[in-house]
Amino acid sequence: KLFITMPDTRMLDRQAMAVLHLGEVTVISGLAELAHREYQAGDYERAEQHCLQLWRQEPENTAILLLLSSIHFQCRRLEKSAYFSQMAIKQNPLMAEAYSNLGNVYKEKGHLKEAIDNYKQALRIKPDFIDGYINLAAALVSAGEMEGAVTAYITALQYNPDLYCVRSDLGNLLKALGRLDEAKVTP
Repeated sequence: KLFITMPDTRMLDRQAMAVLHLGEVTVISGLAELAHREYQAGDYERAEQHCLQLWRQEPENTAILLLLSSIHFQCRRLEKSAYFSQMAIKQNPLMAEAYSNLGNVYKEKGHLKEAIDNYKQALRIKPDFIDGYINLAAALVSAGEMEGAVTAYITALQYNPDLYCVRSDLGNLLKALGRLDEAKVTP
């Protein structure tokens, strides 16, 4: 499963307020919120238009770069998605979500080693990043590294034991590995 990590709208708003002159804050933060809502609604073209408008005004805003990366990924424009993820990483090398998005691009292109490396980097930066563990587990399964995938799923569940999809994926993986007793009592 691919998960695109989205910036929190509050993060977009905070960055807009911190960077722009006071008079422009309401318009910009409102535009960021609108772009995020359009993304969530699947209106990627309009979300992209609004993000590009924001990006022209704030080229260093990593939340906007991350959202542009996610938009392009959803539209299957993988090179542009990678470009915006790399720009976000350049602006903030400690942005775990950007590494995860870049990992998603590599995974989609079949470059599993690079995908796994990016997911692991995201998790070094942010050890409680649940989507990072889920993405890592999926890439490890694709690479045939089943034990590593089991470990990644278990770690995600340690952070949030209520994740039904992760619990289900882990159970199915354990069954496929012939570990039925473990599958029955998945953590």
